Amino acid sequence: MKYNLNIMGKRIREERIKRKLTIEQLSELIDVSPSFLGLVERGYRGLSIEKLVAIAEAFDISIDSLLKTTDSDKVTKYDTIKPLLYNLDDNEFDFISNMIKESKKLFKIIDKKDK
Repeated sequence: MKYNLNIMGKRIREERIKRKLTIEQLSELIDVSPSFLGLVERGYRGLSIEKLVAIAEAFDISIDSLLKTTDSDKVTKYDTIKPLLYNLDDNEFDFISNMIKESKKLFKIIDKKDK
């Protein structure tokens, strides 16, 4: 069974909207800030077991239904890296960005040599 923060956040948002709750209303029910819940729904932050249980109870659904990735969920490589990039400071982000650019140049050189 695979678990993914993006899937969990997507499921929480879908359930919240289905029940016509605002982020503010749900965040009050589970005792977190609306901004934190927004980060969870976008897949940037995870939840403690306690908060995950509170959400499942508020929605009257299983925890597994919030976490489990199904075949219909398309998880891309970008979904996996997004939460990692979110927490970088400017210097770290610039460093990684430059490394990617330089790697792409190197791969182009290697590719030309192989042809």
